[in-house]
Amino acid sequence: MVVEALIAAALAAAIVSPHGQAMETTPAALPEATAEAPTPALAPIVLPRGTMVRLMVTREVNSRDNHPGDRFALRVDEDVRVHDVTVIPVGTRAWGELIDAAGTEGLGKSGKLSARLLYVEAGGQRIDLEGSRQSTGSGGTGSVVAGVLAFGVFGLFMKGANATLKAGEILNGYTVADAAVAAPATKP
Repeated sequence: MVVEALIAAALAAAIVSPHGQAMETTPAALPEATAEAPTPALAPIVLPRGTMVRLMVTREVNSRDNHPGDRFALRVDEDVRVHDVTVIPVGTRAWGELIDAAGTEGLGKSGKLSARLLYVEAGGQRIDLEGSRQSTGSGGTGSVVAGVLAFGVFGLFMKGANATLKAGEILNGYTVADAAVAAPATKP
């Protein structure tokens, strides 16, 4: 019994903090073992230059209501995958911009639109895209001729149709440069 008391006293003296104070040895003071192991940091995946990104127009853009410089939203319509890992999932937001927008005019002149793709927002970063789309409204020459025959000179005031990028229309963009994208925690 004396031996056990001496061993206990020696252990208590041995557990001393660097400042000379005795350290508490209760279970609360001991570090807890966690059930989860720390997750290793995954290396980013490189999305190569020229990778196609399939995009869908979310709201109609037209030559009557929109003007050059207006930006419009798109969404990724198909997963972008690198080595069987989805790096840009469906639904990711992207942006385009109108370069030119001309409304309709008399004599059946149709509206015209010219738009370019800007970037996709993936993994907290912007990945620049290249791609463009032009649209022209249907011509009204036949309508003007019929209007002149039916209404005389007033038929010359008939206008062509506005140019539109319809909601749901698909545009293909391509990455401008290699982009490092954070890999998802798990493979789909």
